[in-house]
Amino acid sequence: MRIVCQKCAAAYAIDDRLITTKGVRAQCPRCRHLQLVKREASAASVTAPAEGAAPPTAEPKPPSAAPAPPVAREPRSNPAAAPAQGAPRNAPVAAKPAAAPASDLFGDFGEMPELGPPGSVDPFADLGPPASRAPANLPSDPFASLGPPAPQSAPRANPAAPRASPAARPGPPVPAAPGVAAPASAPAPAVAADPLLDFLGPAPGSLELEPPPATARGAASPAAGAVSLGRMSARAPAPAAKPETHTHCRSCGKDLTDPFDQALGVCDDCKQRDPAAAQGSSVVVAPQVTAPPPAGGDLELPMMSSLDPASASSGDDLRSTGAPSPDSRVSSVKPARTSHITAAPARSAQRGGSGGGGRAAVLGLLALGILGAGGAGYYFLVFKPQQEKAALAAKPAAPAAVPPEVLAAVGSWKLQFLEVEGTSAEHLAAGQKQLAMDQRATYAEAEESFQQALLLDPRNAEAIAGYVQALALGRGPGMDDNTFQEARELIQAAQGMAGKTPALLVANANLLLARSRQPGNLEQAAQLASSVLAQQDASDALKAEAHLVLGRAQVATSRELANREFDAARALAPNLKRVDYYSALAHEQAGQYGLALKQLGRRMELDPQDWNSLEAAARIYVEVGETGRARKLYEDRLKAKAGDVRASLALAVLRYQAEGNARDAVRALRDLTKSASRYGPRDASEIWSHLAAAERTAGNDAGAVKAATEALKVAPALAEAHLQWFLVALEQKDVAVAREHLKGFQGRLEDAALEKVLEGRMHLLEGDVAGAQERFQQAVRLDDRRMDAKLLEGVAAASAKKRDEAFRLFYPVLEARDWDPMRLAPRPALSRFWLRPGDTLVGVENVVKALGDRPEDVQPLLYEALVRFHQGDRQTAERLLHSVVDVNANNGGAQAYRALIALDAKGPQARGLAERAVGVERGLPVARLSLGLAQAEAGDVAVAMRTLQSALDVAPKMLSAQTKLAELLVVSKPKEARAVLEKVVGLDPSYFPAKKLLFKLDERG
Repeated sequence: MRIVCQKCAAAYAIDDRLITTKGVRAQCPRCRHLQLVKREASAASVTAPAEGAAPPTAEPKPPSAAPAPPVAREPRSNPAAAPAQGAPRNAPVAAKPAAAPASDLFGDFGEMPELGPPGSVDPFADLGPPASRAPANLPSDPFASLGPPAPQSAPRANPAAPRASPAARPGPPVPAAPGVAAPASAPAPAVAADPLLDFLGPAPGSLELEPPPATARGAASPAAGAVSLGRMSARAPAPAAKPETHTHCRSCGKDLTDPFDQALGVCDDCKQRDPAAAQGSSVVVAPQVTAPPPAGGDLELPMMSSLDPASASSGDDLRSTGAPSPDSRVSSVKPARTSHITAAPARSAQRGGSGGGGRAAVLGLLALGILGAGGAGYYFLVFKPQQEKAALAAKPAAPAAVPPEVLAAVGSWKLQFLEVEGTSAEHLAAGQKQLAMDQRATYAEAEESFQQALLLDPRNAEAIAGYVQALALGRGPGMDDNTFQEARELIQAAQGMAGKTPALLVANANLLLARSRQPGNLEQAAQLASSVLAQQDASDALKAEAHLVLGRAQVATSRELANREFDAARALAPNLKRVDYYSALAHEQAGQYGLALKQLGRRMELDPQDWNSLEAAARIYVEVGETGRARKLYEDRLKAKAGDVRASLALAVLRYQAEGNARDAVRALRDLTKSASRYGPRDASEIWSHLAAAERTAGNDAGAVKAATEALKVAPALAEAHLQWFLVALEQKDVAVAREHLKGFQGRLEDAALEKVLEGRMHLLEGDVAGAQERFQQAVRLDDRRMDAKLLEGVAAASAKKRDEAFRLFYPVLEARDWDPMRLAPRPALSRFWLRPGDTLVGVENVVKALGDRPEDVQPLLYEALVRFHQGDRQTAERLLHSVVDVNANNGGAQAYRALIALDAKGPQARGLAERAVGVERGLPVARLSLGLAQAEAGDVAVAMRTLQSALDVAPKMLSAQTKLAELLVVSKPKEARAVLEKVVGLDPSYFPAKKLLFKLDERG
């Protein structure tokens, strides 16, 4: 049966066999509260009179109108138990119950110490009936129980009996119930109580001893008719025991005034001298007193903690006696768990009783510890790392971070594509399709498609490969340095994300071929192509691209190896259009212009819209001197496609760059500008930039500036428009304008050596002689054919009045031992960056002449004439040279250059001037050259061949002498002539006179 204490709300379980029909009084082990327990449907109980109280007397029945007494209820946490509605608080016990059986579970489950003295108010009063029915004698202050208990006195039943146990304190006063007499309240003996000791709880009891004999058990039993209720919880509080207080120190007899000392019974001095005595005093508790014999036949049950299972099982009645047993001073309540004083002896006793089994227990614990440590080590060192590794391997790899180079490129493109629709895969597919068309316009479109794909997915390595491939094939050598460097960084970033895939390697190789004149680029491109061919997973299309790269890289060294690579590429990818195009360029590089033009013609028959093949064929015709055939190609294109703006623009360019007809070119270009709004930005900007070049060539600097301004409005970064405006400012000596437009084309010209020459001219215009000379020297190192850079270095020294240094720099150019006097510098036949042959020397007139300080000083005049000769101002040069000869007729250099000027003008005096030059200075290379050319012009072939060969003996690099010698051999020894011409073209592919002769040999068969 389940019982709930009315005072402390502790719940207990009681065997139903201990409860009689009339009920028994049960004592709560926690708060020592007595309450009546009946065997009824309701498990509620009522309070029993306190120990030592007078027997109940009959009282008159209260009127029916009196309010009903409060009934104890089950705690709300267990609503299943119904309260006992009719059980009175003080009901007499009719008979003694039987002894508890051995299976009784009402033992001491471990009690918690009492937190304070019980109050005078029933804590379950709020569970009773409404306030309107509450008795009037209950205190109104619900917090009255928080204060110290009022001292009470009660007469002793037997003077010889020991004093009542403080654990059996009377409960709160209970109002009378119908038919039940109210107990008489007797004054209790005064007990010194200090509220400061309440927080300590009850004094701890001593160790539990062996059960006393059966005759002595009654002395430790509770009050008559009381049943000790065992707590249901293992963490039940200890019984409330009032600590014993002392007024004198038991060691020295000193008066104790401090409440703590009174509780311990020892003063501070004795505690310091003997701490063990103070500790031992705290374990003694007041003895329990046996209740008086039961009245009215009530059965008094002992506390369940002191029941002897053996006697209970035998069926003996519990006996009570008035004399205390020898162990009555030892509390039957277990010591509180908070007591550290009693815990140590308990453990000592356990150790002492273990005997030899303790060693086995220690060894067992040690073995368990070793096994546990080994298991923990295996878990943390082996099993857990394996699990983490497996989980990490199963976890999907996080996407790689976008390299900063890609983020920078994408950030610069965002303004170009403000609204991008579709997905990255769609733009990637569109770009690949446009790239496969192999046309100039589609290369630009593919470039934009790949940019948009990369904007949508910056980690798309395929988009980076396609973008770089489109740049390399579409812009080629015309790519500016910033774009080239950006493309290199993108390739490296993509390889960091996706590895060295075949597509990235091919794109990188083509990018390097766009800067084929830079040292090491051809070799590196060939290595990249070879690595693509070594990869097994490379597709046939990418392998064909690799063979094409190898062929292009080997064109300059071995035509046979190049053609072999082109054939391999054609076999892997028959539809790869660029194979025929680059194969034709290989034939051109080898001097086989007839084969090159034939292959390009076949390519245009298969694809009439192939602009690259058409442009290459026209350029070859111009370089070999067949400008009319080039014009016919563009005219046929206009007939096939009327209104083709690119063909119309190409015809205008032919007029002022190849035919020397700048006025007609200006007229045609102005007509195109009238409809520039109908064209795209790329075509419109090219029209305006070519108009600026044509106007400058025609001598209209104002018109050139106006056209360049219009071109920059359409395309502010157009390098060719900046170049034309810079040349005008340079000729006009406008430093600010020249410096501004120099920045517009720096790093974007197709010729790095030419760019250094123009930078040197800028420094020379600003008066920075040292900076100018440094740039001119760099240009010569980049391209040793640039004789204009060497002349300008001497001009810079002359401007600084360094006479000896200037003459030292001019003399190698004058004698032509390392330089060819018939060509100032290499230049393309057709170019977006158009310069006339002497444009780099414009504006340096009379600088060298200013070094002469007397009329007989002819050296400044001689070198000034040399500058004018290479500027193309032959009349001024002839006048200055004549002045030199007038002063010094034995100046062989002046005579030789007068002979060259006469040959250009078809003058009859050329041979005589050359003979005088050789007669004065026979070892001068330019004198021998002038004589050989004059003899060949006169028809004396054999003598001319001997003279030219003698010139080559002293100047092996003189290409004009080799070309003239091959021309004289064409009729008699064509194979030897071809060998000489191919050698010349191999040394300088831009030497057009040799190309012209080779083309004639091809046509002759």
